[in-house]
Amino acid sequence: MNKPARGKYLIVHTSWYKEEMAKMIEIARKNLGKKTLLLSVPGSLELAAGAKRYINEYLNSFAYKYNDFSWGDMDKNIYMADGIMFCGIIIRGETSHYDLVTQETFRAIGNLALQHPSICMVNNVICVENKEQLIERLKKNTVNNSKALKEMYSTDYKPGL
Repeated sequence: MNKPARGKYLIVHTSWYKEEMAKMIEIARKNLGKKTLLLSVPGSLELAAGAKRYINEYLNSFAYKYNDFSWGDMDKNIYMADGIMFCGIIIRGETSHYDLVTQETFRAIGNLALQHPSICMVNNVICVENKEQLIERLKKNTVNNSKALKEMYSTDYKPGL
């Protein structure tokens, strides 16, 4: 049985490359829904930590306070996200530690996904050599990844089938 495609989503995004990030967020929200929450973090290395802080705040403040994991009496603006999309941009030409940043960002997001398998997570951190590549990939990657997140949420996961 499939869940409804309209889940509750959180976009965790970096604060670098403001113009391009605004486009990325606009595209993602168009696909995920305008009520998708946003959480800004300084850079790509902080993406997973920001999402983890959000998850922990929800669990500590709301789930245990109300002893209820539903929408119930909770503030309607704060909810446990059914899906999290990570949005970031890493350009090799503007940082000498490109390999370290990309590897650690992807590792941290992957580890967070393993720690919270009931929350669908998609990595939309775009790693490129230059802004021309970014322009080529930004829309396509963001559309594909936001659709993938909705599909992950709406499809029941059945291990081994």
